[in-house]
Amino acid sequence: MAVAESENGSVAEQGRGGTGVILIVEAQAERARVMQRALQRHGYRCVVMRTTEEAFFCLATEAISVVIIGSEVVSRSGKKLLEVLQGRFRHVAKLALGPRDCSAHAVTALAAGADDVASLDLPEDELLARVAALLRRNAETTALRKCIGDLTIDIGMHRVWLGSREISLTTKEFELLLYLIQHVNEVVTPEMLARDVWREPNRITPLQSVIYVHLSNLRRKLKQNEQINPIRTIRGVGYQLGDSLFLLPRE
Repeated sequence: MAVAESENGSVAEQGRGGTGVILIVEAQAERARVMQRALQRHGYRCVVMRTTEEAFFCLATEAISVVIIGSEVVSRSGKKLLEVLQGRFRHVAKLALGPRDCSAHAVTALAAGADDVASLDLPEDELLARVAALLRRNAETTALRKCIGDLTIDIGMHRVWLGSREISLTTKEFELLLYLIQHVNEVVTPEMLARDVWREPNRITPLQSVIYVHLSNLRRKLKQNEQINPIRTIRGVGYQLGDSLFLLPRE
């Protein structure tokens, strides 16, 4: 395992605007060093990994905001890295580098999940501009995204993922899940759901069966296996979504 390189300061230093670490995945040492120095001169926290296998370890141990994928982006390992980023690290921005004026590379990288593509020999000012743009985009979308372990809900797009699998929910199921996430580990009562999700506080009794049906459907869609119930029923009180359930290994 390669040690993360850091010049002009420790990886633990605070980066520009308090962003997370920028991970450079590049097999060619000199190219990686040039990008690293440019980013660190402008206050970014930055680490370099030579292979995608080392990148996976870094993603699991560091708070990564942007991944810059160099010359291996269209290889099998590069595509695998993009696939993993799309699945378990959807919040991480992805910049793929490749040959200059190669539309085939751009198409391949974007199809694999890259957020942006550029030339391997892009100048420093363009590198900085692209990284800044990706971080801005992340800042705008993070406020509209909530994650609990493997469960991700995109509020703006009304989309939900469990790991890399997208879950199709009805509008009411989505609103119900969002409410449970906002009250994660708390017990919510049918009265709360009637008031805040169905917005019909004066019809609690007639709504109880409707609420139960929607909860049952949502519970079924969120199940990772038959033994684990993602939404607990607290008899006589209400319902609870526990964060620990989505941190367990999937079958």
